[in-house]
Amino acid sequence: MEFPSFDVSRLLRESSLQYVEYHQKLPSTNSTAQALLEPLLEQAPSLVLTSMQTAGRGRKGNQWWSAPGALTFTLVVAADDLSVSVERRPLISLAAGLAVRDALSELASDHEFWLKWPNDVLSGTQKISGILVEQHTLETRPALLIGIGVNVNNSLKEAPAEICLRATSLFDLSGHSSDLTTVLIAILQRLDFRIAQLTGQPRMALSDANRFHLLAGRSLCVQQGEERIYGDCVGIDEDGQLVLQCEDGIHRCSSGIVAQW
Repeated sequence: MEFPSFDVSRLLRESSLQYVEYHQKLPSTNSTAQALLEPLLEQAPSLVLTSMQTAGRGRKGNQWWSAPGALTFTLVVAADDLSVSVERRPLISLAAGLAVRDALSELASDHEFWLKWPNDVLSGTQKISGILVEQHTLETRPALLIGIGVNVNNSLKEAPAEICLRATSLFDLSGHSSDLTTVLIAILQRLDFRIAQLTGQPRMALSDANRFHLLAGRSLCVQQGEERIYGDCVGIDEDGQLVLQCEDGIHRCSSGIVAQW
């Protein structure tokens, strides 16, 4: 199997990264980042990067399906360096989604890309990117692991049938391959901007999250544990919660899975 290559020296030159931990093949970049958290946090912002992820983790124990040509990585940052309050850290996932949406919109300007609360980026109704943000503390130092998977050069036509109906890739949309290093740099640069925006211009960040939110105005079913909440999506509030207008009033969901939309 031929593994896609990355220009690590260029990544360090053209982003705010201080260190890149690269492996041709890994089960999960988030799991590796957690295992190597101490040295990675010492050199943060640092990156765990692989050309092939075999057991990527999503929210609620889900797996992220990937094949050669997908972009899978985890950014390790010192949470205290972000100037984002603990209460507002759930917004980091939305900032990451906006960053991916921004980069893909520049790379494939003929297509529209949308956020799907809490952590997906879609083209139309098909998923192109998933995000998993985890918080860990090493001694007294809090860290954020921002795991991102983007379908870039991996055609979803090769995916299992139940996946190819629900997902797409940049290759499937554009008809040509993209340089993975270039795509990664674009996402990292936009992520720096979007995270800084949470501190400097939080209302602008929230406005953009709502402007590009695919679920706005739709009737939803949100699964929270054993409970199902039905309502119309009003939007995303300043704490990153999904706001639903239900029969018995307003409900705010800080977590959950959108089961129907």
